Amino acid sequence: MVVIDSHAHIFPFLGGASGYSSVSEHLAVCQRAMHEHLAQPARRAKDNAPVKKELWDPNDSSLKGKKQVEFRVGQFGRFEWNQDGAECYIQYLPPYLEHMACPPGLLAAMMDYAGIEKAVLQCGAVYGRLNYYYAMVMDEFPTLRGRFLPLAQVDERHAYEEPELKRLEHAIKHMGLRGLWFAADKSSFGPEYQCFWKAVEEMNIPVFLLFYPEKKTWLSSLKLLEPWIEAYPKITCVLPQAFPLSTVEYNDEIEIPDFAKRIINAGHLYIEVCYPIGRGRVEDYPFPVSRKAVEKLYDVFGPAKLVWGSDIPMVERYCTYAQSLKYLTSYCKFIPEKDMELIVGKNLAKIFGL
Repeated sequence: MVVIDSHAHIFPFLGGASGYSSVSEHLAVCQRAMHEHLAQPARRAKDNAPVKKELWDPNDSSLKGKKQVEFRVGQFGRFEWNQDGAECYIQYLPPYLEHMACPPGLLAAMMDYAGIEKAVLQCGAVYGRLNYYYAMVMDEFPTLRGRFLPLAQVDERHAYEEPELKRLEHAIKHMGLRGLWFAADKSSFGPEYQCFWKAVEEMNIPVFLLFYPEKKTWLSSLKLLEPWIEAYPKITCVLPQAFPLSTVEYNDEIEIPDFAKRIINAGHLYIEVCYPIGRGRVEDYPFPVSRKAVEKLYDVFGPAKLVWGSDIPMVERYCTYAQSLKYLTSYCKFIPEKDMELIVGKNLAKIFGL
């Protein structure tokens, strides 16, 4: 069985600029992201007691809302800051990432150990703006060129403007990146974005379209795709961390309303099955509640609409890389082997034309 992971990461030291204009800009992005991060608690360093985060003004989403708390990149997977006279932290990465980086050789070794042939390199604001980093890795490590499928990133707020259109074209046509990662909100499908999505359609690349993974927010965002699918019928789209079991409330029931069935079945849309990263804080391996969600998705949409993803290395806060796959392949006995082959590899091979 050929296994392809739809959701993996490599990234340089998080304390650097990482493609942003400066280190301070990148740190501000990380601080805002940790303010919004829900899966891991903030803790006081001296006794590990949970604390209420005070990283950003909840009433001011602009840069002015950033709290002056000496936010910094620590070690061993932690972001740190000072709050109420105490050092605090959040365990965003697994503790073995001492140097707050995930180099390509580490991911390749983890893939070898877990029996995974290829991995899609997704993006994220915390890790940086990594188009050039991904291209550099492909150049410097030719043996990994066939194993990694790197996605390009643009500034989503300005994606329809000429500099971002050129950035995407350069990443795909000249840097060898294989698709687009896009963190979407309701503005991403407005009329001004028509030129951007048309360009994506013409490039014939898959889009990994991320919505905020809280159940109610995610489902309301999904509604935006119905006219988008009609307007750009040739775009192939993967929905990372799709149909979440709420990261806020940890509800144990998956919800698939009728409009979601209609939208998913109408276009070239794929659902990323990626539950351990969202459920690991409240559910142990082999993730019985998550497997019920997988069974619901399988029954409603069938194997041809599902792709497996891990979110490595972050998922190793909760389980091993191999376990993030085996809860599916070893414990979802309701999925026949020929269908499992589609979910863990063949569907992604089709998406990327492998």
